[in-house]
Amino acid sequence: MAEEDKNVGALKHELANAEQQKRALQHLLERASDEIDELVENDCDDEGKAKAAAAAKRFRRASSL
Repeated sequence: MAEEDKNVGALKHELANAEQQKRALQHLLERASDEIDELVENDCDDEGKAKAAAAAKRFRRASSL
C-alpha cells in the first residue's frame, strides 16, 4: 500500500508539472499572437496582414485547448 501511495503521489506531481507547462505554453502563444497582431498593424502589405492574422488566430485557438 505504501508503494502504491508513492506511485499516486509521483503521478500527481507529474500531472501538476504538465499542467504548469501547458499554462506556460498557452501564455507564450497568447503573447506571440498579440505581438503578431501589433506587427501586422504597423508594416505589412494586405497579403502579409492576412497571413499574420491567420497565424495569430491559430495560435489563439491552440492556446485555448
